[in-house]
Amino acid sequence: MMRKFKRIDLTNATEDYFLKVGEEAYISFSDVTQVPLHIATQDGTYYEMHIVPSNTGETNVGAGAPIHLYPNNTTYSGAIYYAEVYRSLYGLGHSYSQRSAFRIGWVFSSATVWITNRTQYKNVRGIQDTYGLTCDYPTVIVYSNDWRDTTTPWTSLGTVVFPYSASGEILVRRLR
Repeated sequence: MMRKFKRIDLTNATEDYFLKVGEEAYISFSDVTQVPLHIATQDGTYYEMHIVPSNTGETNVGAGAPIHLYPNNTTYSGAIYYAEVYRSLYGLGHSYSQRSAFRIGWVFSSATVWITNRTQYKNVRGIQDTYGLTCDYPTVIVYSNDWRDTTTPWTSLGTVVFPYSASGEILVRRLR
């Protein structure tokens, strides 16, 4: 059975909106490097987020750079741990690193992300398709980020930060 979500357009929002279970935020963006989600969150919430890019990608952007989600619209030095498994032109690979924000994509990515916000367990995991790079076009990545701080509350879902100017839509559904 397909679930219907009530769509809330947050494209021009200036303050955080608290999504109710069954609501979906829609955020359109064009030619920017940062997209504030303007979504309030609290302990015990769970979301599904889709990054739907409209960029065609580039084949000369070099090695690329990560797309991040800054929880509470800020970074937390070394507090987030990231693990990934990927398949690219060169075969299977993996990496593990310590970060200051949730990594949710790379260069140009179409991504599906699941977000768990519990004070004792904050996790962002997903699947992404990275495209547009000559050497790795396409690459599929499965990843998980854990924010190991068990005392800082996560109150604003945050800001998506792109390494290059990006366009598209972001959909965020509150599931719990």
